[in-house]
Amino acid sequence: MLSVIILTKNEEKMIGACLESVKWADEIIIADNGSTDKTLEIIRSDKSLESRVKVMKFAEQDFASLRNKAMEEAKGDWVLYVDADERVLESLREEILKQAAPERSEPRPWRVQDDVRLAQDGCSAFAISRKNIIFGKEISYGPYKKDWVIRLFRKKDFEKWTGKVHETPHFRGKLGYTKNSFLHLTHRNVDQFVLKSLEWSKIDAKLRLESNHPKMSGWRFIRILITELWNQGIARRGFFNGTVGAVDSILQAFSMYITYVRLWELQQEKPLEKVYEEIDKKLIESGFKH
Repeated sequence: MLSVIILTKNEEKMIGACLESVKWADEIIIADNGSTDKTLEIIRSDKSLESRVKVMKFAEQDFASLRNKAMEEAKGDWVLYVDADERVLESLREEILKQAAPERSEPRPWRVQDDVRLAQDGCSAFAISRKNIIFGKEISYGPYKKDWVIRLFRKKDFEKWTGKVHETPHFRGKLGYTKNSFLHLTHRNVDQFVLKSLEWSKIDAKLRLESNHPKMSGWRFIRILITELWNQGIARRGFFNGTVGAVDSILQAFSMYITYVRLWELQQEKPLEKVYEEIDKKLIESGFKH
């Protein structure tokens, strides 16, 4: 039996096709983190999935917690995690189904096929590569060339996910690698990228504050911006891969920069919101003399 887990939050534009790509699963678990759009309505309107979909509703949980809680509910021997903006392509589906098939005493016919790497014995988890569509174009340079994510687990060997932003899975046993890939429909427009960056930066900045990051200053901001532009544009080859590569590199640097701006805000002795409240209070008390 195979279970699929999908994390959602306001994914009304993405969830329909995502569900279509995993309809072959025995069980689908939706871990929704407080959607306020039509995401859950779209999920529940698909009558063909009614008996196999379970919706779990949460509020403001980190990604690792969502993944762990959904895994606790999964009944499958194998569990596949899919994000709402990912699609399980036909070739990957066939590969996964062969691995997740019930154990049988007779040899499996696909084990003689050298090109099916999931047939390796003894693997407890598998990393799956992603083909990334960035601003409408398939990109395969630098970090996008082999974008591996560990997403398929034998449940009995799974332990837990850790990390609030870039979560990491822990499991017992050997890691395998699939031959086939997800299709990842990311960076769909500037708004989507920036809004996602703003959300992630809140968590990332808080983690840096809790780890006693050195106090931010003007020269640190300049150094971080230059370093990140170099990493994204030169080291990861973004500036050498056309307009989309250049746009993505600059936006990635912006995303990191915003994290440090939020960190600077958190390091202030008094929250900025409080500062502005006090300014208004003094203005009112003084008859708006300044």
